[in-house]
Amino acid sequence: MNPNDCYQVPVVVGAGISAATVSMLHPDVVVFDKGKFPGGRLSSKFINDISPFDFGATMFSDKMKISWLGQETNYSISEIWKSNSVRIPIKPIYDDTHFYPEQGMVHLVTSMLGDKKSIQSHTLKNIKLTEDKTWHLEFLISPDKHIKSIFAKNIIVTFPIPQILEIFQNSENNQNLKRWCDFLENYNDYRKTLVSYFYWNNWKPNWKEISLDPLAPIPKTTTLNRGENWEYQSWESIKYPNQIQTGSGLLVQFGAIFSETHFEDWMDRKKNPTPKSKEILVQGLKNFFGAPEPNLIWLHRWKYAQAQIPLLGREGSLDLDSEEFDEWKKLCKETGITILGDWLFGAKIERIVGGISFLSHNNLLY
Repeated sequence: MNPNDCYQVPVVVGAGISAATVSMLHPDVVVFDKGKFPGGRLSSKFINDISPFDFGATMFSDKMKISWLGQETNYSISEIWKSNSVRIPIKPIYDDTHFYPEQGMVHLVTSMLGDKKSIQSHTLKNIKLTEDKTWHLEFLISPDKHIKSIFAKNIIVTFPIPQILEIFQNSENNQNLKRWCDFLENYNDYRKTLVSYFYWNNWKPNWKEISLDPLAPIPKTTTLNRGENWEYQSWESIKYPNQIQTGSGLLVQFGAIFSETHFEDWMDRKKNPTPKSKEILVQGLKNFFGAPEPNLIWLHRWKYAQAQIPLLGREGSLDLDSEEFDEWKKLCKETGITILGDWLFGAKIERIVGGISFLSHNNLLY
């Protein structure tokens, strides 16, 4: 074992909102991620390097609640950031309780990571326990495809369960990994989501006809139509008005059934639409908004967009008094592996940031 590759601090795998929160609270951790950039589901892209749009999570609430030992406590996400010297300029959206960062949703992750640079382009391939009870992790490093080994007493894994199960099941047989696999199978249900972004150089919709006011103090740019194909719509050119002057930009997330049906043949390797999907999109834009064909169509596929059955629920208080949560704590303590993410807290940003902060402050984050 090379002592230079043996970490005495926890190693975090994944660089999304969960990892960023851990890093904010424990700056000594080391963060590895398979992508080129940190962010995970909190991803923002920039057209021509100036026009941002958010193609993962698009907003968050400041408040959340936690139930523990029979007590319910309210938490403010902005106060958590403030107490950790993290400054994130935000604006309201929807109402006076929901917000988005002025520099894009990915700014939540980069701000909490702070000066710490996550180690990117490292894909975890397998894991095994050494004789001295240290975890041995093997990463495939892009783009040259060589293998790097590191060692750590404690690991915090933050990416989707299907990917975790694949790694654990392909690793050397180990009782600790088997215990985690058996436990996680109960929460291994994710929905797929297709995302499209449309940009017009010189066209804008009739805002009044679609009940939007770009000059309103709180722009209501988001429309959620549960059960419909075009499930979620957000005019990103209203969210980020300084970057798009003469044209407009629209983000659309598609419903679960539509996404499942069209997932495989939705786009080519360059993220361009297939002829079939382009026809659906252009006709849909015309039907919904009377829009001409956009100058740009950018597509993305979230294979594991959202955990369907979070251990701590989707809405309401995080209930830390359940038997399932007790089992999670026991596994973390006894195996040296802590597994976080939306499968545990639910998909909402405030639940993840607030939940991890609570675990840390009460010595429940191993």
